[in-house]
Parts: sequence; structure tokens; C-alpha cells
Amino acid sequence: MMCETTGCTLTLAALLRDPLVQLVMRSDNVSETDHSALLTRVQKALIARSSLMVSASRPAL
Repeated sequence: MMCETTGCTLTLAALLRDPLVQLVMRSDNVSETDHSALLTRVQKALIARSSLMVSASRPAL
């Protein structure tokens, strides 16, 4: 299990080395490069969504 403590910082490199993630990548026939690119796109999408939510929660002037 990864990140057993709440204070841990998960890096992309650590995630890609995780045995469970490697098993899923092999079973899905996904390369490390493809999985890394997917996770980067997901990260950018979550950042963008978070920015939109913060903007929407600000009161209009």
C-alpha cells in the first residue's frame, strides 16, 4: 500500500514504481510513458477544475 501516512508526498516516479500500478499497466498493455502522460493530463484537469471552483465561489463585486 502506498502513502500509509497522511503526510506523505506522492510523486509520479513513485507511483509508476508501485507494484500494483505496474501490474495494472501490464494487464492493460499500457507503457510507463503513456500512463505518465495520462496522469499529467489528469493533474492539469484537476488543477483547472479547482481554479474554476475557486473563481465561482468568489462573490461578485
